[in-house]
Amino acid sequence: MTVQVVCFAGLRKYFGSKTGVKVEVGSSYQSILEALAKINPEAGEVLKSCRIAVNEQFVAPDSPLKEVDTVFLIPPSSGG
Repeated sequence: MTVQVVCFAGLRKYFGSKTGVKVEVGSSYQSILEALAKINPEAGEVLKSCRIAVNEQFVAPDSPLKEVDTVFLIPPSSGG
């Protein structure tokens, strides 16, 4: 299945603001991070520390993926 992923902050330079990722039905949100790392290995370190949000709620990477979800990836950031 294809999941829509919205990227914020530093992830945009690797994937743009929105991208689609193909993952297996029944997989976890972690599979999205792994698929993105395969697409652009340079983003691997940032992806390891991202928070994942779905329906305005943070989810654990090992939570089961829902087919209708749009996933938001929020990398760590600093600033003032």
